[in-house]
Amino acid sequence: MSNVSLYREISNEREEEFFQKGYNKRCFFQHNIFYIPKCGPDGLKLSHRMCGENDPNKLWEVVLYATGPEINEFPKELFFDDDIIWHQQQFGKAGQVATANLIEDGNRLYTMVHISDLVQRISRRRQYKTKIENWFKGWPHMLLNGIMNFAAENRMEKIYTPTADLAREHTDPSRTVQRELFERVYDRVVNKHLLAEKVGKWWVIDVAKNIERIIIPEKKEEFTESEKTICLCHDIERGLGHINVDPDFAEAANETSLGRVDEILRIEKETGVKATYNVVGCFLNEVRGRIEGDGHCIAFHSYDHINCGEQLDKCRQIDYRIKGYRAPQSIITPDLSDKNLCHHNFEWLASSAYSFGITSPEMENRIVKIPVLFDDFELYECKLAYGDWEKKAIETIKQNDFVAFSLHDCYAHYWLPHYREFLKKVRDMGKLKTLNEVADGVFLNSSK
Repeated sequence: MSNVSLYREISNEREEEFFQKGYNKRCFFQHNIFYIPKCGPDGLKLSHRMCGENDPNKLWEVVLYATGPEINEFPKELFFDDDIIWHQQQFGKAGQVATANLIEDGNRLYTMVHISDLVQRISRRRQYKTKIENWFKGWPHMLLNGIMNFAAENRMEKIYTPTADLAREHTDPSRTVQRELFERVYDRVVNKHLLAEKVGKWWVIDVAKNIERIIIPEKKEEFTESEKTICLCHDIERGLGHINVDPDFAEAANETSLGRVDEILRIEKETGVKATYNVVGCFLNEVRGRIEGDGHCIAFHSYDHINCGEQLDKCRQIDYRIKGYRAPQSIITPDLSDKNLCHHNFEWLASSAYSFGITSPEMENRIVKIPVLFDDFELYECKLAYGDWEKKAIETIKQNDFVAFSLHDCYAHYWLPHYREFLKKVRDMGKLKTLNEVADGVFLNSSK
């Protein structure tokens, strides 16, 4: 896995170039641009509906970050507030302002959704509203310049970007967005600085005719230090995995699960450990508050722990933004195809290293695959003594630069008495990360 991220930089020294090419002074802000091979929010759904394209490998996401001193005027938490940054496309970096979805189609580049959660939703934090809107109001201009640069670098001949009418047609009907916003972002910004022709419901931009209008950003590299990474996961499934094979065990697990989860959370809080909780969707809302309240990562562990049926659809009816999915029993069913995961807005899939055939995270077809090296099933199935299990676990962590492992709520009585001391040992062996953080790193390090 690469530990180098490529990005483009527009520094404050480039401000005058924007002014000379007709940009309003209030539109400019210093920023970095990442081109990430990823579907982006609703990317595959929209590419099919708007362009008839179903191949996730043709999709990209442009992510724009403000980098000037302005962002220091705000608390860092603002840029990670899920109520503000609804689409959660920060990839662990503060200052994320805007994103757009792209589709490569031969020598054509299609753009779909151009969004700035920060600017468009900042009214929810009214004390920051005026500054955010004033400083970053030019986000559609900076984003479009980044898109133009992507097309120029990749030798695209034409860019197709939606008109306000087309964008509105494909916006969630439950959202109430004023038409003026669509016209400003999708119509006026395009025609302000570029030569564009309206063809049907698209604005068509000839790249060669507009090349002198692009402010070319500087290519940069960002290095992250290589380090041993440890991911502690919990599969919260109660007795659902044992109903047909061990009904008495399943009944006991159902009765004790909540208490065990509370005890696990208490120990992790006291030891300063953050974990990834893969929760069965049908009872997610019963436990979600206590898990997220302590700052842990939440993912789906199917809807009802059955490896059939439309599990992803059912999960998305519970929550639309959760990024990850952990396959029950590490069985990769047809429902968990990369395309289907992308279609349902999932960004990563966790399963056993054996099922993936890999031992460290990799991206394939725009989905990050995260291998789980071991779990606690042997404590139940083989009646392995805890001391022997821990010895194997510690040795596995020592021998691998990346280790994700999973502990079940239904098996917690085997290891909970030893959990505090076990966490202290694991915590000192490497960098603990959630699976969301791992996936974010893979995406950033795949940027082109």
